[in-house]
Amino acid sequence: MDAGTITAIVGAFTALGAGAWKLIDRADKKRERREVKVEELLKARVATLEAEKESERLAHESEVSALRRYSSRIKGAAGKWREQLIANHIDPVPAEWPEEEPSE
Repeated sequence: MDAGTITAIVGAFTALGAGAWKLIDRADKKRERREVKVEELLKARVATLEAEKESERLAHESEVSALRRYSSRIKGAAGKWREQLIANHIDPVPAEWPEEEPSE
């Protein structure tokens, strides 16, 4: 082979290699952009779910607190009714009444 043919073949391979490198680089950049978008989407979803979870936890705590207050009021009223029965010489059923728990 003469020098001109070798130079042409090397030039063609170089051009093919550069073209393949460009296509691969372009595909890599496109994939990286997609990964960044997916990562941002997932971070946003995690933040939303954590906010919902915290909101539900606060609502549950509020509900539990309200139920405790209501239970305490009912227990206090029941204790007063029991005391009225005893004051009027009526044996309450049950005869034993659980002591009221200290309020929190």
